[in-house]
Amino acid sequence: MKDLLGLVELARVLRTQASVIVVVLATRKQLCQGAAAIICQRECLTDLQVHRRRILAKVRRMFRALAVLSLIAGVAHPAAAGPTKATSKATSKATSKATSKVTSKKQKVTTTKTPRKVANKSTRTSSKREKVSRTPTRKSLARTDNMPKGFVWPPNRAMLAAEKACEARLDELGIAWSKAEREGRIVNAVTVSENGTFELGGVTYVSAYRKGVQKLDCQLALALATFGPRLEELGVQQVTYGSIFRWTNVRVNGKTKNILSRHALGIAMDIVSFTDRDGRVALVQRDYNTGDELLLGIEQMVNDSGLFRLLLTPKNDPISHGDHFHLEVAADYTAPTS
Repeated sequence: MKDLLGLVELARVLRTQASVIVVVLATRKQLCQGAAAIICQRECLTDLQVHRRRILAKVRRMFRALAVLSLIAGVAHPAAAGPTKATSKATSKATSKATSKVTSKKQKVTTTKTPRKVANKSTRTSSKREKVSRTPTRKSLARTDNMPKGFVWPPNRAMLAAEKACEARLDELGIAWSKAEREGRIVNAVTVSENGTFELGGVTYVSAYRKGVQKLDCQLALALATFGPRLEELGVQQVTYGSIFRWTNVRVNGKTKNILSRHALGIAMDIVSFTDRDGRVALVQRDYNTGDELLLGIEQMVNDSGLFRLLLTPKNDPISHGDHFHLEVAADYTAPTS
């Protein structure tokens, strides 16, 4: 308050109206204690009524001046504020335009890049599918490194003679068979059943997926009939197979090779399970890796028989043959079947 009273003195000397405002805001006691004087003499202002007229007059003049200043400021402010608003609007518009351009560019870049990526992925996928196609090609049909001994196409005289000898052996074993129309690269197509279920060597073969007539080469029918009694020794009564003839290329370890499969010759069979005399089903996919005695015994007997060229199992090909045994006949067309 002392500082404020000092300002009052300074305002009095300079003849300004600021002193009036300070006097109104100060208390009576503070004004009396201060050393400043409001009027010419240094007297204590004990009664504000003494200076009421002077104060009111000065206040009126102050309000008039403030009103005039406010009017002037009000008129000048829109003019000054106008450009600012315009400038801010222009700036905001420019900023929004720049932002929209950048965004649109990003969107364009994104939209242009995305289809290319999708196109590339689809192209790669399609190319992969083309590479792994199992449909035989001219190149795979021309290769003979996976074919039986003496195999050529079309069949030569030696091959036809071997098939005649095979048919004679089926007759000797009392197996009922019928001639079938040749399909794929089957040298001598035969059928031994009308519904996909047949009996060879005392063992019943049942199709797991496909019903109807199953074509197979005479060489496979003869091998199964010969091997049947050995399966009976292990207690096998039924074999459930997945496929016999299939027009396809070889697939091992998850990769398709450009080599004709022996399924296309009708001399291979995929076996899903074996059923013993007690009715227990030994499922290759479920039981082989657990060390099932029946499955392991069959595997060993097939490999020791000499009747089959190859047995693929979940052990030697867990990717492509993890759920079945792949059985191939060791056909030899260089000499008649004995």
